[in-house]
Amino acid sequence: MTVLIVGGDRISSIMKYLAQNGFNDILHWDARRNGNTHRFMPQSARLVVILINYLNHGMAKKIKRDAEELGVPVLFSKNSASELSQIFRADKHLIH
Repeated sequence: MTVLIVGGDRISSIMKYLAQNGFNDILHWDARRNGNTHRFMPQSARLVVILINYLNHGMAKKIKRDAEELGVPVLFSKNSASELSQIFRADKHLIH
């Protein structure tokens, strides 16, 4: 299953957490540059994780809109594997 992570810099702990929970294809967009807002969300994405610490606001709006159009769930989290794990525990249907 593909997950798109948008934002954040050092995300190795988040990638490890997602891999341990069944997400084997993990894509990361740093989303700091305005030019990144012209990227298209991959059709294969089944989950979007928006890391709010390091993110251009225009990119957050675009990704949220694109995900809604494709019916892909969006999670908002700080750049922290522990916070992401709390979100997953609260919404158990996201973990495989």
